[in-house]
Amino acid sequence: MTFLCKSSLICVFILLAQLSISSIASKNHGFDVDMIHRDSPRSPYYDASIPKFERVRRAIDRSFARHKSLSSFSKHTSSNIQNSFSSPIVADSGEYLIKIHLGTHRYPIWAIADTGSTLTWTQCFPCEACYPQNAKPYNPAISTTYKLASCADPQCQGAGKTSCGIGSRCNYLYSYGDGSYTAGNLATDTVSFGKKNASFSGVYIGCGYANGGLFSAQGAGLVGLGNSPISITNQINVTKFSYCLPDMASTLESKIRFGPKAEIRGQGLVSTPLITTPSNENPFYYITILGFKVGSTEIKSSQAKQKGNTIIDSGTTLTLLPSDLVAGVASALASTIKCSRNQTAEQETGLALCYNVKSTNCDFTLPPVIVHFDEGDLELPGTNIFIEIEEGVNCLTLQGVPSSSLAIWGNTAQMFMKTEYDVGNGKLKFLPADCFNASY
Repeated sequence: MTFLCKSSLICVFILLAQLSISSIASKNHGFDVDMIHRDSPRSPYYDASIPKFERVRRAIDRSFARHKSLSSFSKHTSSNIQNSFSSPIVADSGEYLIKIHLGTHRYPIWAIADTGSTLTWTQCFPCEACYPQNAKPYNPAISTTYKLASCADPQCQGAGKTSCGIGSRCNYLYSYGDGSYTAGNLATDTVSFGKKNASFSGVYIGCGYANGGLFSAQGAGLVGLGNSPISITNQINVTKFSYCLPDMASTLESKIRFGPKAEIRGQGLVSTPLITTPSNENPFYYITILGFKVGSTEIKSSQAKQKGNTIIDSGTTLTLLPSDLVAGVASALASTIKCSRNQTAEQETGLALCYNVKSTNCDFTLPPVIVHFDEGDLELPGTNIFIEIEEGVNCLTLQGVPSSSLAIWGNTAQMFMKTEYDVGNGKLKFLPADCFNASY
């Protein structure tokens, strides 16, 4: 539709109305945001001088560090968690980035999207004691909607260890499992998603003025997707989100979707109960794994009777499950794979099975591998359970951990699948897919 304006003022009003209608439509029907792996050539984290397989090794190392931190956090009682005011994750350990815009001037940042964390924050100008950052810190003074939160604000209590500053402003300190931290002002501002201007005003963010630890210069902040009142999903009032995770080498962007647009459908859809605890206890999303079937061999989990025995996590590359379950899967696979083992790679990485897939007379044909979720079975392609860690060497991405520690369904097991968190209906859904297809 074309409008003829008799004055520049009328044109401005019409333009603002059109933008508002576009934003409302995006919110009502849902919206999507670009998503990339941190090691994608399009990522600010990408370093062309680091060899491909060194990046894979680093992702594996981050998995072990993240698991250690998450497991430690999960053992706390709810009262300890409330008093600790910390995130279980290791700083900079997330694997996927999404692009968001802050403020009325739509300042763009690539931030880690993390289902194991809650506070959304970025470094802010003027940074008094910040870690070096390649991109310029966010300048809230330019945004007309930026507003400091007060100590009386209920969200102030969910932003970390808080104190009252000048004028009763809410100062926060949010620490991570490795000792890294962000400290600054809790505030509200406009946060925009995607290319169709899905903008939300009054969103609580952490404006960090003193941040340190193991953050890298490529990082510009974090988007908290965990189960908490202060997480982005709760603040913008969406009860479902979904993503389709590309692999780390992809040069293309995939999407993370929010609201009604996040719903996935199609032949082959698998659904399992999604369990959350009261949001003041921890940020995790839990599912129940009953066991596996490898070829004709059934392997039952010793934790099968425990509801919510595993968390699903976008920020951990490996899948870490009880040792007896992984040992059973590894044994069943080893009995069918006709390739020489690479024990050096197993020792160096700590992974259970590594094979020389380009060795003479190697037959790396895998039997069907099916994971038994509560109420649903999902067949896993070989690319979801094996990863190439050096030229011609493939290793199993299922890793055994003590049954007393936290079990994690990691992102390699989710790659090239639509994964929907239907929090409102308590369902997690999987559907194998081409993540770069226009339909997603």
